[in-house]
Amino acid sequence: MPSNTNKSPVIHIEHNLGLQSWCVKYIYEYAHRLLLRHKAECQKLSGGGGPGQNSTNLVGSSSGAMLSSTTGNNAIIKYLNCAILINPDVATFWNLRRQLFAKNRLDITKEFQFSAVVLSKKPKSNEAFAYRRWLYLFQSYDAIDWAFEIGLCEKCADKSTTNYHAWCHRQWVIMKAPQLLKFEIYKTEKFIRKHIHDYSCYNHRQFVLAKMSETSFFDEHDEHDFDELMQFTGSLVSSTVATVDDLLRWLIPTANRESLNESKVRSFLFCLNLAAYDLKLCEELKSAYGESLAFENHRRFMIKFIIDRCRSARSTLTQDTNGQFSATCNQPMSKITKLDEQDSAFIRAIESNEQTRPTSQHKMWCKLFLGFDFE
Repeated sequence: MPSNTNKSPVIHIEHNLGLQSWCVKYIYEYAHRLLLRHKAECQKLSGGGGPGQNSTNLVGSSSGAMLSSTTGNNAIIKYLNCAILINPDVATFWNLRRQLFAKNRLDITKEFQFSAVVLSKKPKSNEAFAYRRWLYLFQSYDAIDWAFEIGLCEKCADKSTTNYHAWCHRQWVIMKAPQLLKFEIYKTEKFIRKHIHDYSCYNHRQFVLAKMSETSFFDEHDEHDFDELMQFTGSLVSSTVATVDDLLRWLIPTANRESLNESKVRSFLFCLNLAAYDLKLCEELKSAYGESLAFENHRRFMIKFIIDRCRSARSTLTQDTNGQFSATCNQPMSKITKLDEQDSAFIRAIESNEQTRPTSQHKMWCKLFLGFDFE
């Protein structure tokens, strides 16, 4: 005989908490209604002030009675937790949470833990990522575990492909902690090999490479290891390229070596070596998995990256410049910036190689973005 006694819809198994599906709708509707009532009462008691003004911490109970401040805060937090876990994309809930945190009603460590739990359930929650960035405003730089934040972004991207919000948050982390750039090269390649058609990771890898070039980054342990670039250059110009001097003669033939900044030259070669490696990676993935728009777009970025850096090398690698180069690899060229008549033999060799690719769309891209005029 089935039991007629009521059973709790809350399920707790092996440290995992869940709700039976039939009750989720009713719990969310109740929490949503209560939270909106609380927000309206706070605005009314504060004279209609905005979220930044002080308000009395009162909340209407189910019977409409007003609770005490302490009890009201605890109730609001409870219902906020419930509502956000069910639907984390409501900005009002997160703004109420910000108000409680600003009044020292919430602990920052627990808030980071809570937002991480939310992201484990809804890895594409932009509100949760935005809340974490807001919380970091209240922590000192040295107290932040940036590596954990990168790991969190990677888990979210792994759970949900083309996770724009996770990758944007990851780029924010990189801008705050540029010392992680080196590790991003290895992490993104691992992710690409696992999710070969997820272009979000390719885009992030392009961001990392552009950031390396902008900040004149290079790996001290690999500063003289430019094998991929040497192989790429040698195959294009049909000549042996075995030393750094050989590379520079082909890449920036008109530059005066004595006027070049040594650290900027190392960064220049390091970044171009990574770009050459990615060109090889695209061919490897194409051979293994067939044609893919992700492979082609990533390859185009790397080709333009190499050409743009070579064309600007004379002005960016000298002693009296800051070496920065804006990330414009996705922008078409203007007539003013077309330098075909001044291009080196290396760039001419790239032009000849790109001309052999059959599609008319690629030739049009070369004309718009590289300034190559194919006959």
